[in-house]
Amino acid sequence: MKRMLASVVAAGVMLTAAERPVAAQMVASPVRFGITGGAAIPVGNLSDFVKSGWTAGALLDIGLPLVPVGFRIDGTWTQFSDKDLPGGGTGKERIIAGTADLVYALNSLAMTKFYLIGGIGVYNVKAERTDLILGSGTATDTKFGINAGAGVRVQLTGFSTFVEARWHDVFTQGSDPKMVPITVGITF
Repeated sequence: MKRMLASVVAAGVMLTAAERPVAAQMVASPVRFGITGGAAIPVGNLSDFVKSGWTAGALLDIGLPLVPVGFRIDGTWTQFSDKDLPGGGTGKERIIAGTADLVYALNSLAMTKFYLIGGIGVYNVKAERTDLILGSGTATDTKFGINAGAGVRVQLTGFSTFVEARWHDVFTQGSDPKMVPITVGITF
């Protein structure tokens, strides 16, 4: 009888200890706000005109703690550095984006979560080129695009941090800008 009582008490203690992380996750808000920042790497044709630059943004993350699929809305500003072009000219580019993405956590019960992210977006691209022979020009275009990537999120007390890399492809005529921002962020 004493063994049975001890076994029941031990099982109760173990279940209580095991449920604490899950209970702590369940009180987390399903809606989180965040900020991001990092480096932006031009890919494809875009890398012919600009060098790597920076990106910054804000986000709204919607998802339940124990459900692996969530939703995220991002607003970002990406600025690429000038690059010297043949013929003595320079080029620079700015992209303002608003994206809507699905987020799939690969291990939704862990405090460190690896995730996949992807979706669609609206991109406003402004390109500036200066050329000593042909002159200067600015072009602005707003188009749809897609993005996909992966990241890792670490849940801390009251907030979480993450690191991610995403490939973006903007559907514009001609240049079809592509970039890979590598960002660090915090949500609360």
